[in-house]
Amino acid sequence: MRDVVRGPMPNIMWIKPTCCSRCDAILEVIEPIDGAPKFGTVPMNVTVCDCCGHLMMVERDLTLREPTTEELRELTNRPIVVAEQRRSLN
Repeated sequence: MRDVVRGPMPNIMWIKPTCCSRCDAILEVIEPIDGAPKFGTVPMNVTVCDCCGHLMMVERDLTLREPTTEELRELTNRPIVVAEQRRSLN
């Protein structure tokens, strides 16, 4: 696995190429959008597909999964997550 890429974007991570479960875009780089300084520092880490805006949960092993109904409810109450999801759609 590659190291963290440091640059203008905060803490982006290379992951094993994974398809977005909504649009099938190949995702190789993810970025935490839940206000976490880096992955694994908070109980919930979420990322968004830059192609379709689909929210996905990031596991500690950097695999992606669908959020549960409870997690989705919590995410929709986080302004930073909603703003990032909207940004990815533009």
